[in-house]
Amino acid sequence: MELLTCIGLIGIKLVLVTSEVLPPPQLSVMTSGTLYMGQDIELQCTAPGDYPEGTFYLYSHSTGERLQTVHAPETKHSVTFTIETTYTTKSMEYVCMYESYVGTELQESEVSSVLSLTLHVPVWVFVVVGLAGLVILVASVLVTLYLVRRNKKKKQEQRDKDSIWIDQNITADWPVGNRNMVFSSNSTSKTDISNTHPSNMDSPSENGLALPFSTFRT
Repeated sequence: MELLTCIGLIGIKLVLVTSEVLPPPQLSVMTSGTLYMGQDIELQCTAPGDYPEGTFYLYSHSTGERLQTVHAPETKHSVTFTIETTYTTKSMEYVCMYESYVGTELQESEVSSVLSLTLHVPVWVFVVVGLAGLVILVASVLVTLYLVRRNKKKKQEQRDKDSIWIDQNITADWPVGNRNMVFSSNSTSKTDISNTHPSNMDSPSENGLALPFSTFRT
């Protein structure tokens, strides 16, 4: 009876041992220097030395998505993850964990502390953006100058046309016999001076009336 009790206690102890959670790993940045957008970044997940040859997992802390899985080589208790960053993300947060055998049972570890990364914009991005803005500005100025000059030229051509007085209707319809017509300033009647007696030519001056002449060029 006592033997069975001891065996039962040992079994309970084994169950408790095999069901415990392993210690959390440490997640750190291996890439040195300033971290830039679009750069490949290396992260290292390290488990305690008592748990070699484990399987390591990298997760996105914000979404919980498993990003990568890496198996540690023989006698090693750490792995390296390579992250490919983009030009649209400026900050990222990661966690990692591992699985390792304890005896014959595969156990999971606790999750590591959150690793926050802040990415900087590369210098060449500022250069490209600045050049693009300069090109757009120069193009806008050239287009504006072109439109202003074109409008100015059209207005000048219109003024030149308006300054030339050519009445085609008059030159085309005006009778040849009426070229010597004279008009009195106090009368709307017209007189054909070609058939008028020469003595009548002097009467306007005698009466103090000056008859204006209109000559139209054909």
